[in-house]
Amino acid sequence: MQLFKRVDQTKFLRMEVIMQLVSKLLLIFFMLGLVSVCLPQKVLAERKKEVYAFHFFQSKANQGDANSQFNLALLYENGAGTPQNTKQAVYWYTKLAEQGNVNAQYRLGRLYRFSGDDGAPQDYKLAFFWYTKAAEKGHVFAVDERDKMLEKMSQSQIGEVLKLSKELYEKINNKAKKQAIIGFVISADMSDSVK
Repeated sequence: MQLFKRVDQTKFLRMEVIMQLVSKLLLIFFMLGLVSVCLPQKVLAERKKEVYAFHFFQSKANQGDANSQFNLALLYENGAGTPQNTKQAVYWYTKLAEQGNVNAQYRLGRLYRFSGDDGAPQDYKLAFFWYTKAAEKGHVFAVDERDKMLEKMSQSQIGEVLKLSKELYEKINNKAKKQAIIGFVISADMSDSVK
């Protein structure tokens, strides 16, 4: 009789260990199933937020809001809420960079320096130009990137960049003068209509 009790206890101990293992495995499978169900939902929720942000910033950017234009360019650059579109990112960054936005100038420098395959042409001259514009306003990373490029450039390349810089400075200044004149004319018209 004693022998049967001992065998039965050993069986029960083994069964208990097996049951604990089975319960742990079931818990693991349950958790994996829960994660596999919840994770796509979370990804979809994040995607919805990105799409909403894209449409929000696009609407505001088209109305001329500079912060929205910058955020829209970032979304295009990173493919958040919209397919990645480097050409559109360059378009919006350029609008801002020409108005003196230092962060847009830096981002343009990066896009022109490191792009090529994804829509924006790789253009070291434009990269150097925009890095220089941002560096002139104290953008630390732009100074560093411009100096790295300068170390690798030949004298003829530096000459080409200086020529391009002069042309772009004139283009940007002419645009700014035209906008100032238009603003002056509009305000003069408004003051005449008030009288």
